[in-house]
Amino acid sequence: MRKRVLVWGGAVVAVSAVAALAVYLARVGLDEADKLASVIGLFVALAGLGISIRGLTGGRPGDDPTSPPPPVSDGAAPGQDVSAPGVSASGPRSVAIGGDNSGIISTGDGTTNMRMRAEASGQGRVYQAGGDQTINEK
Repeated sequence: MRKRVLVWGGAVVAVSAVAALAVYLARVGLDEADKLASVIGLFVALAGLGISIRGLTGGRPGDDPTSPPPPVSDGAAPGQDVSAPGVSASGPRSVAIGGDNSGIISTGDGTTNMRMRAEASGQGRVYQAGGDQTINEK
């Protein structure tokens, strides 16, 4: 729901900016508007240059190598943030995942990670497995 509100808000701002630009151009003429646009473009370019330099030299916000690492619990890798509420794991090779995660977790000896992609069209079905599989449909 929030994403929809942001999209509509952005659309309203964009339409308002176009309408204000049309009114401005009608009042001052193209020659005067061109001069103003050149000056505004200069400041936008300088701001972009400053932001890109900051990105190259400073990294992302919050990436401070002198700050202490996030808390670690038993079984978590050093530096792994385990502060997500309601997430716990116990026992050997157990895994707890909380929040927005993606990736591969292997917990056994000699495990093999596989990536499979399949597409079905119409009413078709796709069955995928990493090993032997028997499918009996009736």
